[in-house]
Amino acid sequence: AKYLLTGDEKKAFGKSEEIINLIGLERFYVETITKIMGDTGKMWYDGEIGIAHEHLITNIMRKIVQYYNNTIESKGLIKGLAVICNPEGDDHNLSNVVLEGLLKIRNYAVKNIGGNWYMGEKTKSTNKAITDFIIHSRPDIVFISVTISRYLFNAKLIAKELAKALKDTRIYIGGLGTSGMVKEDLQDKIILADKNTLDTLNRI
Repeated sequence: AKYLLTGDEKKAFGKSEEIINLIGLERFYVETITKIMGDTGKMWYDGEIGIAHEHLITNIMRKIVQYYNNTIESKGLIKGLAVICNPEGDDHNLSNVVLEGLLKIRNYAVKNIGGNWYMGEKTKSTNKAITDFIIHSRPDIVFISVTISRYLFNAKLIAKELAKALKDTRIYIGGLGTSGMVKEDLQDKIILADKNTLDTLNRI
């Protein structure tokens, strides 16, 4: 963690490699990164670090994950295509690239369109841009990632449009923003992802 706080990318990469060699890439993604980002959030909340340091740590971790994602090789037949997205306003990248890696480990091709989708006041245009891309891609699985609960309504709108157009696609909504939700809160055909990411992935 000290290498992340000081912005020493080289040493942060080196320490990550040590941990991955010890516990494997999947556990590094699920256990180590979750702990690092949880500790980072707590330090920010407690006033021990500022938002700039939080962004620094997140950006270095994203680079590390993207590097290792590019080293994952498919083994045998591709199981299907997965698309990862997030609703407008809920801008986050790290959890999306982690999910991308976990899917690639399971031999899925992945299109990750998460990121900053803000298009002024044109929420409907934003939703259409997201749904048009996904519908055109004809994926087997869609993951809509929500980290902030106030964007959950928009995520549901996106999921509803996808469910109408993609009859055979499994559509998941998950992330910290879904805390407190139950599956009955979602319409038929839309699946509430388990709070334990691996439990969801192991069932697909």
